[in-house]
Amino acid sequence: MNQFLEECPSRPASPAPQAPGCFAEITPVSSAERGHVLNSWNLWVAAALTLLPIPVGLIGGFGGLGLGAYLCSRVPALAGACAVGGLVCGFLSVLALVSFQHFLASRYLRSVARRLFPQRADSLVQPDDAQADFVDVIPRSHWGESMLEPASDIGFFAIDQSRRELLLEGDSKRYRIPFEAVAACQIEEYALGREQWEADLHFVTVLTVETANGPREIPLAGRHIAFHSRRAAERRAQAHELCERILLALNA
Repeated sequence: MNQFLEECPSRPASPAPQAPGCFAEITPVSSAERGHVLNSWNLWVAAALTLLPIPVGLIGGFGGLGLGAYLCSRVPALAGACAVGGLVCGFLSVLALVSFQHFLASRYLRSVARRLFPQRADSLVQPDDAQADFVDVIPRSHWGESMLEPASDIGFFAIDQSRRELLLEGDSKRYRIPFEAVAACQIEEYALGREQWEADLHFVTVLTVETANGPREIPLAGRHIAFHSRRAAERRAQAHELCERILLALNA
């Protein structure tokens, strides 16, 4: 597994804050409310949505070509249309698998979180906040591993400039991070599995924060929510945009 430090300006490390209120607070969500987004059912639904282009492409592509071959001597015009339709279906399925692979899964998980999180009494971030990002928390130990879902937590991240805090309402934990508790913010990248193709590069915005128990890493990765192609270049841009917004808030 290769990991590289991206050229992103980082906030210099600072001494651990002394006042208790300046430490990052990471607390579990109540047992009745946590773990409802990244549960087994939702993970399998998300996986099915991720792989959906494969059966659609196979059925539509080969079905159209097969129907075209069957109708070739009977209705040539219709046979040609079926063959073209099969080729188009196959091409669009490959395009969706390569460039929109996680779009439906991300939208599905976000819809589940948007339905459940408003029912919480003490949520740190409201899902309908236009400034909130839907993000994964991906532990360094999961980087590059082939897993059904590499995220250990998922939720809505927001910057509260008025209170000078970074907030994350997760499926399992809540993160309240005073600006003074942030020691560093930088971009790191990893390749998925053993592959080194550009398409397999993933980018993580790594926050290093001071807690009452010492420094802790919080690696954040944005989900594919917007309806546009998302490969390595777009993932890199998304990570940089999040990192730069955090640094801008910290230095304001």
